[in-house]
Amino acid sequence: MDTTALVNRLKTLFLNEKSKGLVVDAIGLAPAYGGLVSDSFVLGVSAPSMAMIDCYDKMDIIIDLLFANLNQSERKMIDRVRVYDSINELKSHAENDFDDSSCACERPLQLNAALYEMA
Repeated sequence: MDTTALVNRLKTLFLNEKSKGLVVDAIGLAPAYGGLVSDSFVLGVSAPSMAMIDCYDKMDIIIDLLFANLNQSERKMIDRVRVYDSINELKSHAENDFDDSSCACERPLQLNAALYEMA
């Protein structure tokens, strides 16, 4: 599966969940492990409807959705999930490929996050 197909599946998934109250206004994909592992991504999600939920609960909700709606080959492409309260926060963290580590030595040398707004 290529990245474009994965993005389209994720968009469809999150747009379908909108009727259930989950508002996702943008997603981002960044190569996991600095791109050393092919077809492995960190998924960043801007979900303003979950702003008041604990950060770990947000990740659990998104991960549960991924497992319920994506097939195994699609899920294998997502190594980690990060959930943010707004597009601005998503964009800010995309500058570091959604890497939340405090040590600059662990950050990838080349940043490649791609952002996709929902239609």
